[in-house]
Amino acid sequence: MRFGIFILFLFCPIGFLFAKEHSEFCSMDRLCVIYVQDKTGVDVYFQNKIAIEETDTTLSVNASYKNMKSSVKLPLVTVLKGPKRKKLFRLNVNKPNKRWVYQIKYRWILGNFGVRHDSKVIYELPFDKGLKVRVYQGYKGSKSHQGDNRYSIDFGLKEGELITAARDGIVVDTEEKNTEGGFEIKYIHSANYVKILHEDGTIGQYAHLRYMGVLVKRGQKVSAGTPIGYTGSTGFSDGPHLHFEVYKPTPSLRKKTIPTLFRTESSDSEMIAEGQLHWRRDTNEPLVKIDSDADEIQICESVQNLERLGCNVTSFAKTAPMYFYIPLLKPSRHKIQISVRKNGTSIIKLYNWETNPEWWDTYLDIQFEESSEPLEGDWTATISIDGVVQKEMSFQLTSIK
Repeated sequence: MRFGIFILFLFCPIGFLFAKEHSEFCSMDRLCVIYVQDKTGVDVYFQNKIAIEETDTTLSVNASYKNMKSSVKLPLVTVLKGPKRKKLFRLNVNKPNKRWVYQIKYRWILGNFGVRHDSKVIYELPFDKGLKVRVYQGYKGSKSHQGDNRYSIDFGLKEGELITAARDGIVVDTEEKNTEGGFEIKYIHSANYVKILHEDGTIGQYAHLRYMGVLVKRGQKVSAGTPIGYTGSTGFSDGPHLHFEVYKPTPSLRKKTIPTLFRTESSDSEMIAEGQLHWRRDTNEPLVKIDSDADEIQICESVQNLERLGCNVTSFAKTAPMYFYIPLLKPSRHKIQISVRKNGTSIIKLYNWETNPEWWDTYLDIQFEESSEPLEGDWTATISIDGVVQKEMSFQLTSIK
């Protein structure tokens, strides 16, 4: 996804002028080119009309012309400061008695190409505390995180879930009136978003917000954790999620996304990756030492009930299979062990398997074999990953269900 880079071409044939003439053309109601013409030439101004005082706008300008001369060398790359109109150059007419024409073209992007990201900054996860969110697409993701977007993250938030600022800053741009979205290039400029300027000059972008789902205004100062909007699926999107990135412009007006470190439930400084499950943790809270989402480990009657679709039963028929569902925090090659024992007896059964590094979760179906001792009764299952106990669960086996 590329937001905030636009191109506008202006072609203005000029004849003999006897009075000053003021004209203006704007890109996305934001960056405007203004030219003031007289009989000896034209003064070219630019202005970011939605900018606040802290806003920097990187601008690349060029012009082609006949019977004219520029007051500065073109093309020109410069930075506009704030919302004030700035004169960049003048095109002077060489021979006033002959026809003269010019064409102005420009590109722009929010931010200053000369800034440098502070690599020591630790970002907070950009969603409401209490949510557990899977990283749907990470850095250099094959689906859409290539090129300018290579260091972007898609968080698997649901429609309408709360988005929060990942770092302190000032809101420099928002959009919330778009209603359309889809995984087609025609929607590339239809996303709702919030852009936050950081102390080091980089910009944090939060995209795909729902219609009228922005909670902040331009010029508003926010702290990490401040609510800024609600998840949607506007723009170039195949479903509800939050696209997050930190970027700075380049001198060629590309968007350079920057890898960042996050505070997570299990680390004070972590570069998160695709498939991982994370939640926000305050600095005074202890680190999580387990490898699974223990609250969501479940025993199900059917594989169709997996992935939180309802596995609330605790009683199973001894002749039917049981499915142990284990969502992993970080996909890797884990060694899983499930030990089931009948309470008050010596009956113990062990089940072992290894996960694939690409799995976000795993499940094992087991079925008890007949034994000399009756299987009916109360049982306890102990689920371990890489030798560390994740959860103990109680269940019953019955003759019939």
